[in-house]
Amino acid sequence: MWVAVVLLILICGVGYYFFMPVAEVAVVKRGTAISAVYGTVRLEPAFAVHVRAPNAGFIQLAEEFSAGRGAIGKSVTKGQLLATIADEATARQLRQARADLQAATERAKLPLPSEEPLKAAEDNLGRLEQVVSTGNVPAVDYAKAKSEVNRLRGLRDNERIERDRNLQALDEAQKKLESQMKNSEIRSPMDGLLSAVSTIDNELVNEGTQLFTVSSQKTYVRGEVNEEDVGQVKPGMKAKVQLYAYRNNIFPAKVSSVQPAADPDTQRYTVILEMEKPPDNLMAGMTGEMNIITGTHENALLLPTRALIVDQAWLVKRGIVQKKTIKVGFRTLDFSEALSGVSAGDHVVVSDQDRLRTGEPVRQRRVDFSPKP
Repeated sequence: MWVAVVLLILICGVGYYFFMPVAEVAVVKRGTAISAVYGTVRLEPAFAVHVRAPNAGFIQLAEEFSAGRGAIGKSVTKGQLLATIADEATARQLRQARADLQAATERAKLPLPSEEPLKAAEDNLGRLEQVVSTGNVPAVDYAKAKSEVNRLRGLRDNERIERDRNLQALDEAQKKLESQMKNSEIRSPMDGLLSAVSTIDNELVNEGTQLFTVSSQKTYVRGEVNEEDVGQVKPGMKAKVQLYAYRNNIFPAKVSSVQPAADPDTQRYTVILEMEKPPDNLMAGMTGEMNIITGTHENALLLPTRALIVDQAWLVKRGIVQKKTIKVGFRTLDFSEALSGVSAGDHVVVSDQDRLRTGEPVRQRRVDFSPKP
């Protein structure tokens, strides 16, 4: 009978133990407490220039960019032809102006209408000058001949001035039309990458329409933080950047500047970061996350942030649950600094705290808790 009683007690004890609530606990450890501001990042081009249509017409993409939006990402050089805008009226006027200038230039090589009569008058005046001293030629005839030469010389000079003025006007008209035709050529304003194409081949575009965007190959890191965190961020602070394209790498960086105005749509503030050792093939548009380090405390007591309910934590001592008030210092999404309320080695409950009651016995299941350096 005594053996049966002992077995019954053992069975009841084992059953009681296995029916006890299970509490997941982590051990409070010492480490480096970090205060960090979380944010998202995006790589942006340092410069971006929008290329607009200089005049209206039908656009013809250059051969290298005939794929339209499929050409986005191609490298371009300053002055490289991107497209032309067909302007048939200007082209016809230019052809006519060139023909008019050529014809006028050929005519200018011919003698002026007054040059032949002037030569004859000058020859006649020369003969009269040789015999006028002998008195065989009346003085009035000599005066008439001299006046005729002066008149014809003036006429020749006027014809020459008119010819030169006409040539100049035709040349200026041709240059003006050539300039208009040149303006119909759309060229890259700088070296960079074609980052946007807003038109298609043979589309009718209006003057001033945005057609292309050319971005510089140099990029910068643009971060965004929430309004409640931006007050903690100052230029010069260290940061850690993780890009989704390099998920296994953490890149050190520092805050270069904080823009003073929030984005009107998201109400988030922009932080400009400078990466210390960026990878070689960074590309605009890459995204990721960042943590800006606003402070550190060495040899601090650390517990998982999920163990805290505001400033309360559940501790398990000798298998019994106790509630403690924790004075919290630095806090991140993963770990929090405990200034008081716990000691190194204490077991804190990290899940399902709402199911526990003070003084309740529990079984413990430890969760690995290793604060990162």
